[in-house]
Amino acid sequence: MAVVITGMGCVTPIGTGRPAFSAALRRGESGTRRLSRFDPGGYECQVAAEVVDFRAEDFMPLREVRSLPRVAQLAVAGARLAMEDARLRAWPDPTRVGVLLGTSGGSGSYQFEQGLIFVERGVRRMHPSFPAYAHNGVIASECAIQLDAHGPVFTVSSACTSSTDAIGLACALLEAGTVDFILAGGSDAPLAPLLFASFDRLGAMARRFNDRPEQASRPFAADRDGFVLGEGAGVFVLEKRERARERSAPILAEIAGYGATCDAAHHFTQEESGVDATRAVVEALRQGNLSPDDVDYVNAHGTATAQNDPFETAIFHRVFGERAPRLPVSSTKSMVGHLLGACGAVELAATIVGMHEGFLPPTLNLDEPDPACDLDYVAHRARPAQIDVALSTSFGFGSRNAALVVRKPDDAG
Repeated sequence: MAVVITGMGCVTPIGTGRPAFSAALRRGESGTRRLSRFDPGGYECQVAAEVVDFRAEDFMPLREVRSLPRVAQLAVAGARLAMEDARLRAWPDPTRVGVLLGTSGGSGSYQFEQGLIFVERGVRRMHPSFPAYAHNGVIASECAIQLDAHGPVFTVSSACTSSTDAIGLACALLEAGTVDFILAGGSDAPLAPLLFASFDRLGAMARRFNDRPEQASRPFAADRDGFVLGEGAGVFVLEKRERARERSAPILAEIAGYGATCDAAHHFTQEESGVDATRAVVEALRQGNLSPDDVDYVNAHGTATAQNDPFETAIFHRVFGERAPRLPVSSTKSMVGHLLGACGAVELAATIVGMHEGFLPPTLNLDEPDPACDLDYVAHRARPAQIDVALSTSFGFGSRNAALVVRKPDDAG
């Protein structure tokens, strides 16, 4: 591929903007707290990774803030930060700019809030713009409206692989010559009673660490008991390498390859053999003309669920062979939580920050690894390292698999 990332915008539970996000990753800071958005007293899980100190009015007009779903607010903030990071005050030709963002929960929280208003206060109290804001497409369309993007504008919803898929598909649009720039990534804001309750009822979230929230997200640990639900957004400016060089843009990373497959097996669990998940990783490497030996670091999906962590560990053994135990692998969900459809984008951002600044993001709370999880998970603390090639993996409901490979360019800015 000849697609590069020239800007990134991060709105996360551990920091908003690349400098704050990078500093928190290096410190190994946890963004998990007792849930404050509503009273969690009736739930088994009472913790979450919330974006705190976020002022949507810093990124868009107040009249929009008052009506837009939070998921769209986070997306616009991420997109605006990405443009600033890419040194773009305006687009050279707005008709050649696209938006492709991923989400899983999408506007579900907004739908729940408006549904309660309808039931409790009647039809006249519902927001009149509900039809425009209640669909998942609003996160991409609002970014286009706020940031003057007149090219193709899409929202991808493929569960937890959504933003990874959005970035991979964005590369295809650029390579096809459909656009010159594209804002790609994802946003999710699922911290509302109904969505939170659905994961609590599923038994998928951490529940034994309510009194120690910062320890609740424990990927690969023997005593892990589920993920920590989070919110946030990660958005990138993508463009062709040649155009980035022409405008002397800062090149953060090259997207070397993307792979996506489906087990076609189950809505909640991955197919145990891992054949299709392995194919996604192999395809991403193939597109980049890379071998497994070229990879210096893996940012794993690492959800801290009973099935995912050993499943993913087995995939890495299959792909990397005898080298697997020596290859650093970490899960930044231990810091930011599980951001559903936005997780792939934020985890790619963490990967690129580590690549750009020379360190491996850590896996927090890994006091005693699961015997079935026997890799180098960069436990507890960030570690200095040179990363030239990195892999980021995502797996989602519906037995979806996706992988991105990024490479440090020679002309990194």
